[in-house]
Amino acid sequence: MLRSLHIANFALIDELELSFEQGLNVITGETGAGKSLLMQALGLAVGGRASAELVRHKAHEAVVEALFDIHDYPDRSIARLLEDGGYPVEDEILIRRVVSHTGRGRVYCNGALTTVGLLRRLGVALLQVHGQHEQHSLLEAEAAQTLLDGFGGLGPNVAEMQQGYSLLRRAWAQRQALVEGRQEREDRRELVRFQLEEIARAELRAGEEEDLRQEKTVLLHAEKLQHGVAGGEHALASGEDALTDRLGRILSQLQDCARLDERLSEVLELLQGGLAQLEEAALELHRYGQRLAPDPERLEEIDARLAVLSRLKKKYGDSVEAVLARHQQLSRELTGLDTSEDSLAAQDRAVAEAAAAAWQSAHELSAARRRAAHTLEARMGDELAGLGMRGARFSVRFADQPDGSPDADDPPDPFVRGRARLGPTGCDRLEFFLSANPGEPALPLVRVASGGELSRLMLALKALSVEAREAPTLIFDEVDAGVGGGVAEVVGRRLRSLAAERQVLCITHLPQIAAFAEHAYTVVKTVTQGRSVSTAKSLSRGERLDELARMLGGLEVSAEAKRHAREMLDRAARAG
Repeated sequence: MLRSLHIANFALIDELELSFEQGLNVITGETGAGKSLLMQALGLAVGGRASAELVRHKAHEAVVEALFDIHDYPDRSIARLLEDGGYPVEDEILIRRVVSHTGRGRVYCNGALTTVGLLRRLGVALLQVHGQHEQHSLLEAEAAQTLLDGFGGLGPNVAEMQQGYSLLRRAWAQRQALVEGRQEREDRRELVRFQLEEIARAELRAGEEEDLRQEKTVLLHAEKLQHGVAGGEHALASGEDALTDRLGRILSQLQDCARLDERLSEVLELLQGGLAQLEEAALELHRYGQRLAPDPERLEEIDARLAVLSRLKKKYGDSVEAVLARHQQLSRELTGLDTSEDSLAAQDRAVAEAAAAAWQSAHELSAARRRAAHTLEARMGDELAGLGMRGARFSVRFADQPDGSPDADDPPDPFVRGRARLGPTGCDRLEFFLSANPGEPALPLVRVASGGELSRLMLALKALSVEAREAPTLIFDEVDAGVGGGVAEVVGRRLRSLAAERQVLCITHLPQIAAFAEHAYTVVKTVTQGRSVSTAKSLSRGERLDELARMLGGLEVSAEAKRHAREMLDRAARAG
């Protein structure tokens, strides 16, 4: 629960500190005194939006500190939030929010820097604030559903529904992306097939271009090569005084010498090997020369082939090897494109599975809501009677619920079945109805409920919802709008009973409600040295009497107002 609130340099507040207790804490004060500033500061402490306008004029920064005691709080959600954030779990949580005159700020949790995101999550677990205009949300279907879910404790069911809906949305989006890309993929498939066939028809081989260019060079210079080769062969073997003939004569002479001196045998062997090589070279030149011949047709073939290679290189790579590599890449791409239809079929199955799970969750949630609605209707009768609306009948009406089975005429939309449409919180459409007076038909709240009735309905719903959720601290910010007299006293009694096992903070203008306070506070605005200042303090019993008398009597407090105030306090004490 909230133990204390310290505020400095915040709007009209210079500095104040208030301590709060278990039970019903009531805050009063004249209109415009600054009661809303307390709520605004507390909202800032639990993650509300910060701005430079909140800093008091001429101050460097505004500071809000809130101390919460979680020692006796059974729900470990707060402890888990601290543990997940890396903070030690202690019996108390001190939140400090600092906002500079530039609008920048700092957030501390038990003295350690933290984030506004964590602060907001802690705030949801620590406080529940019900504002003076919130009763109008009863007229909205979405808010009615939220209140019913809160009463029924269906938070886990709704979370499961939201998760299932999110999975379905993701699966559907992926499926739609595949469908929308189908024509693009088909166009790409045709292009890839054409490119593969174009490369395949060329029957390329690695190194082919170099071989063709070499062959072309030979054909272009065939006559020159023939002349050179013939001259070489003539000099080596077929001409007069050919090298092979001269070397043969030398070998004959040396053979005679080698018989006389064996040391010439090695030289003789070298010359014999040289002669054999010269003869082989001459033979190869002769053969090469016989193969050489100008061939214009072959030149045309080579040029045509090189032109094909050049065109393919411009389209697919800077070499024949690169073109071949591109062919392999295109083959892999075509395989992937050919399996896209299989992917679409698989995604359709994924959508169907996600839809089945989401609709199952929606039907289970709907059944749970109907059970909760039945209980709520029974409880609201007693609750409204206790709030001065005896004989009123409250009901929850659901729109016709289809069976949720796909119809043959349904569009291919997994979020629609029959007349039902799936959303993140299920497929229900519900509305609150009220018969405020016996014998009158139940009609939608928007048609029958007055402002006072809406206030009491909201209080009743919140009270029942809170009892289901065991919230640690509840704040009611002028939720008594539109009520007065005896009804206001009934509302005060209900707030007191609601505060029997939890902390309740209530801001009110009604003395009938303020009389039931277990701990009373007042907010006062004064002018000091030409500046408006809002302050607040806890009231003693005598001060409470004066404050109630002021609320009853206006600017001048009469003896009659004080007597009436004392009677109200005594009556409230007896009722408690």
